[in-house]
Amino acid sequence: MVTDSDLTDPTRDTLARALDVAPDAIAADPVEGRVHRHWRLAGGRMLRVPRMSHLGLAPRRNLIYAAEAFRRMAPSAAVPRLHRVLRVSRALPWGALVVDDIDGRAPRLPDDLPAIGRALAAIHRLPLPERRTPFIDPPDPLAYLLTVAETQLGPVHDRLESTARRILTEEIAWARELVAGAPDRPAPSLAAADTHPGNFRIRADGEAVLLDVERPVYDSAGVDLAHASLPTSLSWDPLVSGAAGRADVVAFHAAWRAEAPAALAEAVRPWVLAYRRLIWLRTTSWACAWAVRNDLSAALASADAATSGLARRLARFVDPTMMEEARAGWIGRRAFSAEELIP
Repeated sequence: MVTDSDLTDPTRDTLARALDVAPDAIAADPVEGRVHRHWRLAGGRMLRVPRMSHLGLAPRRNLIYAAEAFRRMAPSAAVPRLHRVLRVSRALPWGALVVDDIDGRAPRLPDDLPAIGRALAAIHRLPLPERRTPFIDPPDPLAYLLTVAETQLGPVHDRLESTARRILTEEIAWARELVAGAPDRPAPSLAAADTHPGNFRIRADGEAVLLDVERPVYDSAGVDLAHASLPTSLSWDPLVSGAAGRADVVAFHAAWRAEAPAALAEAVRPWVLAYRRLIWLRTTSWACAWAVRNDLSAALASADAATSGLARRLARFVDPTMMEEARAGWIGRRAFSAEELIP
């Protein structure tokens, strides 16, 4: 992940000059985020100012990737419209995007999960373009996800708590067998790749809009279905209220299935469970690596609410009891079946 501690976030005056508007056309205070700082603009628009790249891209490439993500998903009507790109410059070290400011609330679980499923179906049914660059388009997406997890775990594996290490070793072994035995590539769709419920807003009409679309990939739609409904995702964002059980996860997939083309559902069904497992492994390996590299106890005790809140959520991810609870979705008598999720 690319960061630059020597660069500071642009000020309101800097942004006003870049947009050629009066400073009072920009909200006095930004909406803070871990990866972006957001400024509301007059006229129902939002300025998204990156602070880093999830994908480890340099600022200019990161801005190109993000702008193209909004453009390419626009026909779905499930993401904000892109209105303007502010190029990377000395004044704007990461550039910025001007998009619609979505008037909506954070999701409430489980009631809003079907709306999220419908929004994802609208994205997944977009036709594949002939030219897929600049997005990640791995020729072997299963191996790609395995490599991400192994890369995250490699430097910290021997420092993990023993039970967590055993669980992750078992999951890595399963993933290696899957990759070795997969006969072909799962059918690709445009997948948003960061679809936990906290990245959505629910409009007054009940429909969901995906706000963070800066790092899509061409991979199975199972990527997004998993990331939206795994236990690790459902409990990630503190603004998302409520909880979701097994029946709610089934209802989420049913809502997606009702809006997805039949051919797409047929292509995703054989892979839906494998992707739940792979995406859980990707997320959990990242959380474990973070917990090992950082002083989790100190983070939990931090006076900074953002730091302590992040630490509390990650502590759940690396708790072996919670890890086994997630694995019950694919191991043992409580495991989902592919037909249960995508009839």
